[in-house]
Amino acid sequence: MHARDLVSLSALALAALTLGVGCPEEPSRSTGAAATTATTPAASAEKPGAARQPSEPSQAPQATGQAAAPQATGQAAAPPTPEGKGTIKGVVKFTGKPVEMKVPTARKDAPFCQDKEVAYNAVLVNDGKLKDTFVRIAVGGVQGSWKAPDTHAVVDQKDCMYEPRIQGVVSDQQVDIKNSDRTLHNVHTYKGSETLFNQAQPRGGDPLTKTWKDGILKLTCDIHPWMRGFVVVTDHPFFAVSGDDGSFTIEKVPAGKYKLEAWHPRYGLKTAEVSVADDKPAQVTFTYAGTEPEPAENKDELKGLW
Repeated sequence: MHARDLVSLSALALAALTLGVGCPEEPSRSTGAAATTATTPAASAEKPGAARQPSEPSQAPQATGQAAAPQATGQAAAPPTPEGKGTIKGVVKFTGKPVEMKVPTARKDAPFCQDKEVAYNAVLVNDGKLKDTFVRIAVGGVQGSWKAPDTHAVVDQKDCMYEPRIQGVVSDQQVDIKNSDRTLHNVHTYKGSETLFNQAQPRGGDPLTKTWKDGILKLTCDIHPWMRGFVVVTDHPFFAVSGDDGSFTIEKVPAGKYKLEAWHPRYGLKTAEVSVADDKPAQVTFTYAGTEPEPAENKDELKGLW
């Protein structure tokens, strides 16, 4: 081999060695950059409210837990239902001369209904005490959130009358309207002058289940026009209906001052202020004279009945 060939080979070997030494430096720089990128999200995660990277599986459970916490806190912060110990007791008096209740004339000509002579029940007074007056703390008057009870209220059509005449329910409580008579009825229900529904109910038919948010609901029957009942819907459970002796009791009332309402389908609305304490019942008396105008929710109930 000639000397110039040896020189050429030496030059090639030196170039190759130079290239081989330079290559390992690139992975070293690349690894350094990757390490810097990996530590950056960890630093951000330590800051409150920092966004999580989808590629961080180790951080995902922590983010999920943090997201759930405000929901639990929000539920716990909802206004609690007060546990009341107070009682409101009272009586509804009647000082005037009550309207005489008779058997409706149309009843005597109606098949099935004519079998029983049932006197009407719009105004029932015993010893100066008025029955079937609905008494409640005014709507919105009690702080707290009140869930409708699971128990259904029941309105029955019995002996061609609505029974009970009047009752209260909590907002969204289910009401079952039954027909225990051996004849066809139709349940025509009003809120004010507006018809909410008008549905036929044959004898032996399934109950009609309804719910309402608020208001005074009037139930009638177009087939038997003397039939009338009332459901009063309230956003809390603090209500009662006066009994045969005019008395009423509202229990488990949180201590405080309240506006109390008494509503009678013939004689309308009365109000009173009451202070409730835990240690003794609050006493209230409502008095009707019998000269009060009919309420807007129930005009002309007795017109043409006899």
